[in-house]
Amino acid sequence: MSGARYMSESSRIPVLIMLLFVVAVQILALAVTPAISASDYRVFEDPTSASNPVVYMLLILVFTALLLLAIRKKKSWVVSGFIQLSIAASIYYLMVAFLSPWLALLPTAAVLLLLRYYPEWYVIDAFGIAVCAGISSLFGVSMTILPTLLLLIILAVYDALSVYKTRHMVSLAEGVIKIKAPLLFVVPRSRSYSFRKDPAPVSTPSGSDQAENAGGSQTSGKRGAFFLGLGDAIIPTILVISAYTSLPAGGFFGVNFPAIGAMLGTYLGFLLLMTTSRDRPQAGLPFLNSGVIFGFLVGCAVAGIAPF
Repeated sequence: MSGARYMSESSRIPVLIMLLFVVAVQILALAVTPAISASDYRVFEDPTSASNPVVYMLLILVFTALLLLAIRKKKSWVVSGFIQLSIAASIYYLMVAFLSPWLALLPTAAVLLLLRYYPEWYVIDAFGIAVCAGISSLFGVSMTILPTLLLLIILAVYDALSVYKTRHMVSLAEGVIKIKAPLLFVVPRSRSYSFRKDPAPVSTPSGSDQAENAGGSQTSGKRGAFFLGLGDAIIPTILVISAYTSLPAGGFFGVNFPAIGAMLGTYLGFLLLMTTSRDRPQAGLPFLNSGVIFGFLVGCAVAGIAPF
């Protein structure tokens, strides 16, 4: 999920860079969607089913529970292996939209080896942009507007509960960052920073110096980089792609106004999230999902299109 802190003077450039990552993910997702749409791969058999968000949510709960259990049992190898399998599946399903199933294994293996033996920040960021675009597109073409909106609302509520009430997402983020899993974007504070060589990307929590949840930006002076969870880019982009594929074409460069509005709404929600001043981790999806839904509805109004 996601989280953020107050945007101080020194964090404005990293925040801008993180926003550019989100923009890059959405543009790339739009670019690869025609190829993914033309393939036979779909997450759900019936894209119109209202049960799709429930299935997605159950998968998230199972995934989160398994990771938390492994973290609490200090079985980091289980967490790492589970994440590696998930990454492999994500890369493979993206590659088969462009390559034959057998050839798709080659870039999948190459990326896994690179992430395993050279997890530098720019490698992780490049991987993050590509895999976020692919996952967003795959889910976006697999759901029409109504189930997508239901999914975003459910995830926003879940994110708020998991950060403010149960706080298990904060614990999950600490574990994920400590093992340097490629589930986030990394924005260095300095050119000399090396995520691969950083012995402690997450410092010991104390007071306001807490690790954020699994999409949070890290703003403590003890850290060498800012972090942004991949979910911050993936979840809103699902609605962008769903609007792009489910509603009539038009707008600019073949992208309809609802999709454009959803993109702009994402950026507005992101900036609101980053300027929120709180002394504790922030749930990001309530901001991001509210922004993308609002932008989508405005885009529908501008185009004179019924959203459902």
